[in-house]
Amino acid sequence: MRPIVIVLIVVALGAAVFTAFLATRFLASVQQQQAPAQVAQDAVIAGVEEVLVSARDVNPGEVLGDTDFRWEKWPKGAIDARFVIKSAAGEDPLAGFRDTMARRAIMAGEPMTQAAIVKRGDAGVTSAVLAPGMRTVTIDVSPRSGAAGLILPNDHVDVFMISNIRDFARVADDVGRDLLSQVAVEAIMRDIKVIAVNQSLARPEGAGPGMNAQTVTMEVTSEQAQKILVATQLGQIVLALRSWARNDEAAEADAKAPLFVTDRNTSKVLDDLMRGGLDDELFQMPEEGAEPVASSKTVAQTIRINRGGAVTVETLGQ
Repeated sequence: MRPIVIVLIVVALGAAVFTAFLATRFLASVQQQQAPAQVAQDAVIAGVEEVLVSARDVNPGEVLGDTDFRWEKWPKGAIDARFVIKSAAGEDPLAGFRDTMARRAIMAGEPMTQAAIVKRGDAGVTSAVLAPGMRTVTIDVSPRSGAAGLILPNDHVDVFMISNIRDFARVADDVGRDLLSQVAVEAIMRDIKVIAVNQSLARPEGAGPGMNAQTVTMEVTSEQAQKILVATQLGQIVLALRSWARNDEAAEADAKAPLFVTDRNTSKVLDDLMRGGLDDELFQMPEEGAEPVASSKTVAQTIRINRGGAVTVETLGQ
């Protein structure tokens, strides 16, 4: 064998041995780096406790039983002092939660705490679910005024009042009354939480998308309650269901929404007639058997005419 071939073989073998040595060192360093993380992970897995959580979604006012709870493993570092831990709960860990009512909505998998429940007999569940300082006010509703029964507990609504504003106005004669708007819709308040529909604090299981509502109870401040009670005496109350979505566009739309709308804002024909003035004879029906007689009176209207920058005011119909 030629000397040069032998040299090349020796060099190749040396390079292979050196490469294997480097690969072994690299794998060893990687294993050393992974070892602490694995130890920490093993420690976390070992450091767990069984915590009492809700086994299902619970609505406010629902009565809780044994089947509504389950135990779930939680890392010790994530356990709050308010949670119920199985190892420290005693012989009957469910004793403090059995046959209680939910004070608020509880999500499935949420740890159970005493703040989420109210004991039956301690207080009315409705007063327990109210926010501090809030009141309830109840109004009668129909399919038309209650969004066809689609308003459910925990929804939010706007409260509107429909009234005949001619009943509130004082004018010199009947002609003056005819020039006034008759119907007005006013936004009494916006974004009010519904506490109950009829006597239900939650939608009954198996019910459809709505409830056959006769009454709706809302969560309001003391002042808002007074305003709603006055509004029920002034006109008809109508509830408008709001979207659950909350964003800047919705807040901006609320800020720009008018506080009231009248029949003149709604009907262009009615507004034009009122602007021109009304004459009773123009709208009187002829007596039975009599020939219609055209009235000689017309509605006077004032117009502005711009002739090359010179503006004049002229009255038509006189």
